[in-house]
Amino acid sequence: MRRLLGIVFSAALLLIGSARGIRAQEVRFYNLGHYPHGTWAEPRDINVSGVVVGFGDIRSGYIRPIGVPIFGPHAGQWFDLGTLGGDMTVNEVMCMAIADTGMIVGHAAIHGNEIVHAFAWTPQSGMVDIGTLADLGHSGYNFSLAYGTNKSGTLIAGWSGTGFESADTLPVVWTPKVVWNWGQWKTTWQIHKLDTNGFKGASAWTAMFANDSGQIIGTATTADGVQIGVVWNPLPNGEGWKIMKLPVFSNDYPSAEPTDINNNGEIVGDIATQDWSSYFPALWKPVEPSGKAYSVTVLPTLAGYLQGVGDGEGINDLGDIVGGSTDANGNYLATRWSTKDPHFVPMLLPAPTSPDGWSWATKVNNKGVAAGSYGNDYVAEDTVAWKFR
Repeated sequence: MRRLLGIVFSAALLLIGSARGIRAQEVRFYNLGHYPHGTWAEPRDINVSGVVVGFGDIRSGYIRPIGVPIFGPHAGQWFDLGTLGGDMTVNEVMCMAIADTGMIVGHAAIHGNEIVHAFAWTPQSGMVDIGTLADLGHSGYNFSLAYGTNKSGTLIAGWSGTGFESADTLPVVWTPKVVWNWGQWKTTWQIHKLDTNGFKGASAWTAMFANDSGQIIGTATTADGVQIGVVWNPLPNGEGWKIMKLPVFSNDYPSAEPTDINNNGEIVGDIATQDWSSYFPALWKPVEPSGKAYSVTVLPTLAGYLQGVGDGEGINDLGDIVGGSTDANGNYLATRWSTKDPHFVPMLLPAPTSPDGWSWATKVNNKGVAAGSYGNDYVAEDTVAWKFR
């Protein structure tokens, strides 16, 4: 893991010509595959240097937090961050995010293999357990999950609960504290429970991502089964965060799931029917600089407006939005939108698709490089990336 120090990300792996779809564009496509001797890899985030992180299986069959740089002398060389003392073969145990500083966050099994804790990883510290709400006296809340971070690596968002599959979870954020320890300065992480006032009966809370202004997005499920999207705005003088519900599109689409927020306060995610049988990508934009009020716009899929299904997954500070949607033939394919386009025309991100293939983009950095997945009947799931700037 120490070899990751000083990696300079500068070279590409593979070039494909122009994009197919509604709007032709030159796009470079990178097929990064999966961890050596594994069978699949699912990316969750990408930073400004082009390092993709996620999770997948390794030779032993265990699921691990893994990553790969797209560019530079180590391009295409996968790395394994290890564990917190335990191992699991359960899928989706270690979703992750990476800051532009290189800090990686996620969650892994601790000793005994039964309990999962959130971690922060840096080349200097390695993987560090950042704790649970049990540390603050919340009895039974001995699980935690780190879902996302901001670009500067100063906020880690997630949840702490009574079990990995339990609905009894509370939204949390970790903030860094530098202390003098054994003759050197050391960064520790403090856990804070986020505000849930005004949402009585809601459960399955999670905080998902944050921006450098201190805004945090998240979700919860109401007593009648509707998923709500929320944003926590920072209070003055660092006195915590105040929760606010994001607006929904209509009574027919009461559920909302924000998935990413940029440094302009713009939020991307999904709107859906209560049972999630129909869902579409959505953009929430602040209607005032304070971020205390938002408007919501539904983005079209490759099949058209309110046609098929689609997900909005990532947004960068330039207004590039990525995710996936179905085309007119029902194929689910990686899709890009732009907040600069008043009509939000969807653009296909090309992959080596076949009639049985699919693709999906999950996050995009400020250099216009998106990370995602590709698969077909012969490829379970490979990590891929696109450069369109």
